[in-house]
Amino acid sequence: MSVFTKLRESDFSATEKRIADYILKNAHKLPRVTISTVARDCDTSKSMVVQLCKTAGFKGYKDLCSQLLVEQALNGQKRKAALDCDEIHPGCTMDQICQITLREEMRSVQDTAELMDPAAVEKAVKLLLKADRIQLYGVGSSAVAALDMYSKLCRVGLNARFSQDVHCQLLDSASLTPRSVVLVFSFNGRTRDMIEACELSREMGAKVISVTRFGSSPIAELSDVPLYVASNESLKRVTTMSSRLSTLVMVDVIFTCLANSMSGRISALIQRNNMIANRRRK
Repeated sequence: MSVFTKLRESDFSATEKRIADYILKNAHKLPRVTISTVARDCDTSKSMVVQLCKTAGFKGYKDLCSQLLVEQALNGQKRKAALDCDEIHPGCTMDQICQITLREEMRSVQDTAELMDPAAVEKAVKLLLKADRIQLYGVGSSAVAALDMYSKLCRVGLNARFSQDVHCQLLDSASLTPRSVVLVFSFNGRTRDMIEACELSREMGAKVISVTRFGSSPIAELSDVPLYVASNESLKRVTTMSSRLSTLVMVDVIFTCLANSMSGRISALIQRNNMIANRRRK
């Protein structure tokens, strides 16, 4: 995982986040900046800078700078150009808004690729294939991903269930069994209703697969298989767009691996479903 992804996606405290933002903004000159300078500019202590480094998975400040230097040497100026570009603000032209939005969306997908754990995806697919019922959970923008996965699972003949009503989702957990598998989408991993749904599902003996942002969260900790996605929500937006895109990417990854594992068993089902869909269009 790249240094930039760790600094953007780790679960930081408010002070740590301020330091991480400073490092990202000054990444091109950081190896020449002392830890004392970072602490002074961020209005904090050197020990807090070291704590930030360890939270992000580095041994200390020198280790972070060393890895950052190597990464910049490998990537040239590509990362720097992306980080130096201004965010969307009043007065931006339509061309600037289009370019910045597309850049951030693509970066979200690329960071998700870096977070991807093929072994965890494989474990999730095996659980889904063995399940006698797949229960999907998600609210808000995460419900979009849950609905998309529900549609895909139905097309290949799997017993999937999903309701956009959160109360129905909680009620559905009461009928789960040890042979059931829950797939929950919650970007922040802290939505109270989704935490309750996961807790109830585990009480019924069901396995839980989660798709959340990278880092520690209650839902990830309740999961048998936690999967992580990335997002850059630094832009001034009225809704979470990058998180929705990266979550949908994870949906496609899981489903593609699942469909490939099912092999020839699904070809007839897909043909039949396409025929039904075409018939309804006439």
